[in-house]
Amino acid sequence: MNARDKWNRIYKEDARPGSVAAVLTRHAGLLPQGGRALDIACGTGANARFLADRGMEVDAWDISDVAIKALEGFHPRVHPRAIDISADSLADNKGEPGYDLILTCHYLDAALAPAIRAAARPGGLIIYQTFTAAKVAAIGPDNPGFLLQPGDLESFVEGCRILAADDGSHITDSSHPLAGRGYILAQKPQ
Repeated sequence: MNARDKWNRIYKEDARPGSVAAVLTRHAGLLPQGGRALDIACGTGANARFLADRGMEVDAWDISDVAIKALEGFHPRVHPRAIDISADSLADNKGEPGYDLILTCHYLDAALAPAIRAAARPGGLIIYQTFTAAKVAAIGPDNPGFLLQPGDLESFVEGCRILAADDGSHITDSSHPLAGRGYILAQKPQ
């Protein structure tokens, strides 16, 4: 089963939006009140809606046609797109000056990090939050290729100023918003 079929099956079973990422709620004061955002692997849109409610125009991308269909028309500032996310898709920015905020939550493709940095405008925010290899809670993926290794987050935002970071690998309560996850919020140089 390919990735699109896998995620379409998952979202057919449950298309309810999940919780907003801890990095966004904990650091809302650092986030822009407007501008352009990109939510990579947006799922059913909890983070995209959160950013749109803050006045941002949000490009919400996911490989799942089912998730994107659930997002269509739910918020006038959210622009969903079913896409197999790649460095090329990030480079295709339609002549725009770059994103004011790029979020990657619960998705890990280390090869995209340089393209994500390039797609952020100078002074823009780059945010990652996902599961760690050191997680204690029995949640998230088991495949080590989809788990953050020590130092990954810092390497993804190389050359950027780190504004906030946390590691909840040790949290065992799976209902905690950061259980088994790490995050980083960084600002691209001006």
